[in-house]
Amino acid sequence: MGIKISLKYSLEALKKPIFAEVIRSTSAQVNILYASMDATRGEILAHVEAPPLEIDRIIQLFRERGVDAKKLERVAELDRDICMDCGACISLCPTEALHFTREYSVELNEEKCVACEACVPACPVKAIKVTKA
Repeated sequence: MGIKISLKYSLEALKKPIFAEVIRSTSAQVNILYASMDATRGEILAHVEAPPLEIDRIIQLFRERGVDAKKLERVAELDRDICMDCGACISLCPTEALHFTREYSVELNEEKCVACEACVPACPVKAIKVTKA
């Protein structure tokens, strides 16, 4: 089981191969879920598979190099108070993080979510929120 981390790059940090340096210096397996870069800043959402102490070390290495790095406890949230269990979001979810239970209620598996946001506009009552940073 891994954790998702948010990385925010400043203009100065964008000029260096920080991501490659940090990952090469660890034994972690990293999957980039989302990335957005422009001439002034950058953001990356990554899923990191490593022991907890190694994840803490990775975050510290990013911070030492000028990247704002933090663990994300959740990237997606399904508001059960307003969800109608219509399932409009389910067919759009590429990882099957959203699915029906045996009772035909919509359920979100946070571990499978890659924060693609395909489900967000499909929800007629706006019961799904995705956070990338």
